[in-house]
Amino acid sequence: MIKGVKVLLIVSFSLLISCKQHKEEKQNIGSKQSKGIDYKYLLIKDKNDNALTLSDIQGKWELKKSSNTNSENLETNNFELLDGEFILGDEICNAYFEIDSIHNLEYHIEGHFYNHSLEDEMKNLEKKLYDLFKIKLNSFKGVVITKCSPPFHKIYIYGDNLLVWYSGDYMQFVKNKNNKVLLFKCKENDNGISRYDDPLNKTCVCNESTFNMAYEIFYNESPDYLKKYLVKKMPQSNFKTSSEDAEVNYKWVSKDTLKIEMGFQGGENRYVFYKNGNNKVEYKEYLSLP
Repeated sequence: MIKGVKVLLIVSFSLLISCKQHKEEKQNIGSKQSKGIDYKYLLIKDKNDNALTLSDIQGKWELKKSSNTNSENLETNNFELLDGEFILGDEICNAYFEIDSIHNLEYHIEGHFYNHSLEDEMKNLEKKLYDLFKIKLNSFKGVVITKCSPPFHKIYIYGDNLLVWYSGDYMQFVKNKNNKVLLFKCKENDNGISRYDDPLNKTCVCNESTFNMAYEIFYNESPDYLKKYLVKKMPQSNFKTSSEDAEVNYKWVSKDTLKIEMGFQGGENRYVFYKNGNNKVEYKEYLSLP
């Protein structure tokens, strides 16, 4: 009886070790596969390259060259990248964007060329970009991802160029040389909460202590689609203006806070100007969705 118990214990112990080893082997295999997948799609950066930042791509971009000869007549030739906001043409598309500088080019283009392997896709793209724009494939830095319709759903960053392509059409964009350095420095509200629950979009501050100067900078730096509804000089008292598309209401709260409410058919923008603890004027932008 005692021998039988010993044998049973030895068998159970052996099975336990075997199961543990088998589980560890499966975990190791899964880990290797996971690492392999991550590595396959990871953008490998040159140690001498500077990290891609939002300021690198902020500003107005203009079409330089296109494989489509009819594209010169399109209204989508120009776009603007602000603090997390993408504006195409004359508000053809106005959407938030994010930058993916982690995944490599293969991650974004796999499956774009039908009946081709990924290796063939890369070779075709390398030849196409160099023949059209003299752009080398290894200058790829990342992708701007928007919610706009193709081809502006993905904008590919190659050095100082931005490229878009879709269904065989390729376009090269370069930054407008007349871009000015923005005087309002903004920080996005990236708390991950929906705009329906938290309409605060960003907080911006400039190195000015007077409302008049700060508003003048705000007006000059506003995108054209907003600027056309704003008054050029800051009202010194409550003021309202309206048009077919929008109603703008300037409200002073005492003498140290200015609220600007812009009502549109598709929602509302609100701006609150005040002085911060350093006696500099800053504003908060709130976006209300319909």
